[in-house]
Amino acid sequence: MKQQSSRFTVPSWLRWVLLIIGIVIIISGSTLTWMYVQIEDKQTEGFTTAKNLAVSETKMTKVTDVLSYNGENPIHIVRGQNANDEELVTFLNLGKKEVLTTIKASSMIPTGDLKAGLQADCSACSFIDVQLAYEENSPAWELTYIDENQRYVLEYVRVTNGDPIQRFAFRQP
Repeated sequence: MKQQSSRFTVPSWLRWVLLIIGIVIIISGSTLTWMYVQIEDKQTEGFTTAKNLAVSETKMTKVTDVLSYNGENPIHIVRGQNANDEELVTFLNLGKKEVLTTIKASSMIPTGDLKAGLQADCSACSFIDVQLAYEENSPAWELTYIDENQRYVLEYVRVTNGDPIQRFAFRQP
């Protein structure tokens, strides 16, 4: 006797292929999620310790932001306020559990002045970013831009007076 076919009958090999594809998608999704979480945790590693150290070792009473800078040594930069609502910036070396320096934000050159100075010195330059750094045992601003020769430039200047510390220019392919 011949078995009657139905349009809802799926060959057994197709079921196996779909099952294997489903398992691969689930494993890949789980692996990518795990990798994302691990990478994200690594970026914020030590932030809680940095907050606590800044509050306990300086006059900072309220923490508003924590950043990390990877130079010669990993440095955590904590922004916050003291009891008089003055903004402070503290540079920490968590490896040694020490406060490197604390400065008032009012004594730092504003980022807008840095951008304006860059545009005045190099009108053909394309500004990318400015952020806090710690170079040559000193708090610094890290200016990132593309210069008139199409080089990617990292320039470090002192946060208080803008004196140059270092400058790296990389040719772009």
